[in-house]
Amino acid sequence: MADGIDALCYEFGAGKSAIREQFERATKLKESGAENIYDFSIGNPYVDAPPEVNESIVHALELPSVDLHGYTANRGLTYVREAIATDLRQRFGGNYSADDLVLTAGASGALTSTICALTSPGEEVIVLTPYYPEYRMFIQAWHCKCIPVATQPTTFQPDVDAIERAITPCTRMVIVNSPNNPTGAIYDEQILRDLGAMLRRKSAELDKTIYLLSDEPYREIVYDGRSNPWVAGTYSDTIVCYSYSKSLSIAGERAGYVLVPRSVINHDRVIDAILGAQRVVNTIMPSIIQRVVGECVGAPAPMDAYTRKRGLIYEGLARIGYEVVHPDGAFYLWMRALEPDEDAFSDRAFEHGLLLVASNDFGIGGYERLSYCVADETLAGCLPAFQELWDDYGGYTW
Repeated sequence: MADGIDALCYEFGAGKSAIREQFERATKLKESGAENIYDFSIGNPYVDAPPEVNESIVHALELPSVDLHGYTANRGLTYVREAIATDLRQRFGGNYSADDLVLTAGASGALTSTICALTSPGEEVIVLTPYYPEYRMFIQAWHCKCIPVATQPTTFQPDVDAIERAITPCTRMVIVNSPNNPTGAIYDEQILRDLGAMLRRKSAELDKTIYLLSDEPYREIVYDGRSNPWVAGTYSDTIVCYSYSKSLSIAGERAGYVLVPRSVINHDRVIDAILGAQRVVNTIMPSIIQRVVGECVGAPAPMDAYTRKRGLIYEGLARIGYEVVHPDGAFYLWMRALEPDEDAFSDRAFEHGLLLVASNDFGIGGYERLSYCVADETLAGCLPAFQELWDDYGGYTW
């Protein structure tokens, strides 16, 4: 008997991401009282939110209840959008205004609304491997095809020639993510400019707009004096999706936005389409959190804490002998597994209390992702377990 359940939605719900599976596995172990569990599964910041966040919540609570808890416009409060636009103008130039912004429930809400608004069933969206696993779901939900394209080996920078070869008459969008989850790579500005030049040429050749969707939840988390290129400055048809989850340590509050620069073709129609998608998927930022963002737009990310955490885990694993990519941004470590089967290695690591995320969910084999936005005690305490795991294998087997 047909049950009327959508097969794709069932697949999304029943087939949880590897990240969530490991996170829930670790949660159950901790709740059962298990000790020496080192959970590196999920990017949930273990750093206090800046004091401005709690202060802004107190200020918000002083508002009349009907204002605080009432509906806002679908695109968000005007003064909050203007505060964000002012910050963007001061940092990156451009003529951004409140009318170019839509507030969303985190970067995920921004991404899925934008993909919903700017694609049609059967079109193709290019993602760069390794990529954030949810991209696949966001793309397939709107009956589009997710097209993976490998980045350059060892550097994990975009391969512009490979992206060009993947473009077809069905291509509608390319997604970039810098600083990158999971590798920590910051994309080179000249490579992004070369990508923009190629997309302009291909758009003209195919007589269609190919959008560049820049996913930037880790924009503020960069190390060693580096800066993340302003992707919207490299290609006119760039849509920016952002989240305050990481920079303000408020992941559970789901605070983000979509920026549609004036340079985007049919700017007003694009904004209206995204607002229509907001009505469909209801990814509107909650009222109280809008007010928090309005007061905390310029608050800096806790880089001293993340720099310390990066040093603890990167240097510790490198001393043991693990091959790890040195992250220039974000808070993930990309580590080559000790055997070619990343799932088998992840299972073996679990026997030592280490919860790692196998790389196949990111569209590539042979690696593990570690999220090091955890307690310093976890980062220091896990190293003996990693040493035991290394000794079990006797080092790399491939």
